[in-house]
Amino acid sequence: MEQISTYISDTSPEYMNIAQISHEIRNPLTLINCTIQLLDGRYPQLKRDDLWIQLTKDVEYLRQLTLSLSDFNRCSHVSFSPVNMGQMLDSIARQYLLLAQIQGKHLSVIIPGELPVISCDEIKIHQALINLIKNAFEATQTGDIIEICAKTIGKRLTISIKDTGSGIPKDYLEKIFDPFVTEKEGGTGLGLAITKKIIASHKGIIRVYSREGIGTKFILSLPISQK
Repeated sequence: MEQISTYISDTSPEYMNIAQISHEIRNPLTLINCTIQLLDGRYPQLKRDDLWIQLTKDVEYLRQLTLSLSDFNRCSHVSFSPVNMGQMLDSIARQYLLLAQIQGKHLSVIIPGELPVISCDEIKIHQALINLIKNAFEATQTGDIIEICAKTIGKRLTISIKDTGSGIPKDYLEKIFDPFVTEKEGGTGLGLAITKKIIASHKGIIRVYSREGIGTKFILSLPISQK
């Protein structure tokens, strides 16, 4: 598989402060959304108009974008505490086992009996893992396999999320962690950029291996201690 291996620094120049941009977009967007709701009530026939349907979809996309921009700006600000990673991964796996059954996919979870308690921001690491697992589900079809593995290597915890889905095109793989890069319809292109910043804020490493038609594997390596 093709490989991109990156040690991430959240001081990289491409990470501009976008809080002000998000704020400036959010205020008029709220007014636009309120106006749409008022017009929906006043002119019910608009809901059957293709242009109106597209307009509401576009406004919803912008709403999601402003939320993602806020997440992107905040995700490098972390609060460390001891976190039982075995319990976190077990909880996440339980959430997705039902979805795998509904979609006819095979979810395999390989976690040792005991994983170390690591120093991390529990909410943000949870978000990063959910982003990667969600991507795996979106890239797979009925009958495909998604595998979550975790193990300790020296003083680091390694977590991998592997799928047998569609894979990532080589030209896209080279810029997969860049903000606003996406092949998903309606996607903001910030999910993996946010994941990258979260791992960076934990002095972590993220790698991705992928080949079209075969599948994708993301590997996270996190220090057990932040000292």
